[in-house]
Amino acid sequence: MSIKTPMALAIVIALGSASGALAYAPAKHDRFSFDSTAAARAMVRSKQVWPSRNPAFDVYDTSGHYVGSDPDPFIRSQLARDPHPVD
Repeated sequence: MSIKTPMALAIVIALGSASGALAYAPAKHDRFSFDSTAAARAMVRSKQVWPSRNPAFDVYDTSGHYVGSDPDPFIRSQLARDPHPVD
């Protein structure tokens, strides 16, 4: 066995292991990350309701409580007709 054989084998092993490490390039933004605090906040029902930025889209019930808002007039009429729980 000459000196070239172990050197060639070492180069092949080094390049083989390095190619796997170089193939993985972490993305700047992980698409599948999970933010548990944001999910928890989304699941909690808030009593604080904010009207839309355009007051023409807001819907209020007969007692003056804010029900919701939507730019579609058909959806606004549905919001006005839907029964709402009394808090």
